[in-house]
Amino acid sequence: MLLLSAKNLAAQTNAIDSLQRIVALQRHDTTELNALLNLTNEYSRRDFNKATAYAHQAIALARNTNMIFRLANGYQYMITLNQGSGRPDSARYYLGLLDGLTRENPTSTKLKISYNQSAGLFYKNQGQYSKALPYMIENLSMLPNENESRAGQLLNIGNTYQNLSEYTNAVTYHLQSLSLFEKLNSKRGQSFCLQSLGNDFLSLKQYEKAKGYFQRSYKLKEELQDKRGILTTSQGLGEVYKELGNYSTSEKYYLQAIQGAREMKLTLEESRSQYQLALLYNRMGNQTESRKYFQQSLALSRQVGDSTLSAKIKSDLIGIDIQQQKEKGIELTLLSNLNTQIHSGDRKGEAMEYARLSDYYVSKKQFDQAYYYLKNYEALKDSIEGNTVVLQIKQLEEQFQSEKKEKEIELLKKDQELQTLALSRERTNVILIAIALFSVIVISILLVNRYRIMNRARREVELQQVRNHIARDLHDDIGSTLSSINIMSQLALRENARLSNGQGNASTHLNKIAMHSANMMEKMSDIVWSINPKNDSLDQVVMKMKEFAAEILEPKNIDYSFEMADSIMALTLDVEKRKNIFLIFKEAVNNAAKYSEGNKLTVSLSVQHQKLSLSVRDNGKGFNPALGTTGNGLRNMEDRAVAMHGKMIRISEPGKGTDIQLEMPIT
Repeated sequence: MLLLSAKNLAAQTNAIDSLQRIVALQRHDTTELNALLNLTNEYSRRDFNKATAYAHQAIALARNTNMIFRLANGYQYMITLNQGSGRPDSARYYLGLLDGLTRENPTSTKLKISYNQSAGLFYKNQGQYSKALPYMIENLSMLPNENESRAGQLLNIGNTYQNLSEYTNAVTYHLQSLSLFEKLNSKRGQSFCLQSLGNDFLSLKQYEKAKGYFQRSYKLKEELQDKRGILTTSQGLGEVYKELGNYSTSEKYYLQAIQGAREMKLTLEESRSQYQLALLYNRMGNQTESRKYFQQSLALSRQVGDSTLSAKIKSDLIGIDIQQQKEKGIELTLLSNLNTQIHSGDRKGEAMEYARLSDYYVSKKQFDQAYYYLKNYEALKDSIEGNTVVLQIKQLEEQFQSEKKEKEIELLKKDQELQTLALSRERTNVILIAIALFSVIVISILLVNRYRIMNRARREVELQQVRNHIARDLHDDIGSTLSSINIMSQLALRENARLSNGQGNASTHLNKIAMHSANMMEKMSDIVWSINPKNDSLDQVVMKMKEFAAEILEPKNIDYSFEMADSIMALTLDVEKRKNIFLIFKEAVNNAAKYSEGNKLTVSLSVQHQKLSLSVRDNGKGFNPALGTTGNGLRNMEDRAVAMHGKMIRISEPGKGTDIQLEMPIT
């Protein structure tokens, strides 16, 4: 580690000594109170015990002298110190005191800013990132344009977006914060921003760039003798070297971070460093050491109340169990961890849970479930680490670098004016050529697109003609032939009955011919109807439904009704969807007529959000869906719904009728 220069070290030591001499005078005035708060700030980066002692003295003095703004500062320090040392309940207590102080003084913008800042950081450190963000953004709108408080707020917002895996927003706020800290010449603020930018690029797997930011941050923190900052940067460097495959260097930085956290009694940071070291050992194949550090980190994360980290650790421990083929309640725990990550807003953690669930189901040979969670993992991973996000962040970084050099560029503008005049003519010619080329390209695209549209329309017309021919041929040729067979079988039945009084095998065979030919005629009628383009509208489907309902329900004295809006009747459906909808409806009506023993049936059709909904409900005796069915009818209905990318639901209770519901996309 680099050593402080003698000048800087002496300056810091003299500052602390001066503050302590002021406190020793025991004047109990504003000067002593400010000295106590400054000492709390100095030791918050070095020694938590001393910092906490000075904060207690500052709070007591502020209460006695009724200095509410200094009292608010004391509460803020106690929130940070208690949360960092693993006492979340105490931190929450002081947050409540600060909230009460703010409510007692509703017109004080300064108190509101203090409360928002403390609440935002508290919920962020609790892993409740979505809850923390509104406090931070509200504070930003109330802070002056150019001061360290605004720069710090920009940094905190960027860190919160980073935890939510929204890296474009994270880099935007981090670069704004770095620019302002550089303008204010705040080395401590710059070190924090460089640390956060390193974390951004680490998450985006740009490891060399991340390493550069971390190393710059590490150097500044050593100059400032910022022990707490050094350990967080050590965590980042450990992660970078782990991803670069340099495991020994990575291990050194993690152990250094753990040791620093223990010395300062920073329970939260110790837990995080142990977690990262456990991940390193897991990658190295050392399951024993990995499990040990996971368990130590889990105990500490529970102590500080970090629910997000606890969920990650439990999931990683289960990952080890999966590798060792231990199956003890893994599925429920994984699903619970996934739910925790979703509610916390940690999209990166959510993606990892999807991956682990996929691995688990592969080990159980439940490949449908494994494929489902793998798809979710890939989709979320692409969203977080996609090339678009990387490109946007690269542009933001380049923009930041460009803004830093604007002042230097202004000094060179006069020298470039003459060259600009000469180049402007060439640029004009280039632009004209580019416009001409662009116009040619656009016209070509339009012509090609017009040809495709015309060709597509011609194919549609040809397809309609083919469907008409098929429908006509089926109806005229095969349909007429089946009708003839049916009529002749009926005549033969009558003649056979007259001659033999219904005795003998001829009557049986003729009955079968009549039954099968009638069944074939009915199915042929449905086929002809389904492929005929005249029946593509929903209006024709409803007419067919009404005809079938009348044919089935009226002989059984079952009242029926159709409920639908006139606006949906003009909808057009393709052949497959139209056929499947009608067959599902047909099966539902048949089941109601055969088994429900009801006297009323209602059919409802509606369209919402580009989805068509069909409901067939009766007032019959119903059934218990949990008992299942032995027939193929309901299974066929469900298969047809899946084929249309829809879903079918059966709602029924004994004595309360049955409702068959279908929902499917229109397009």
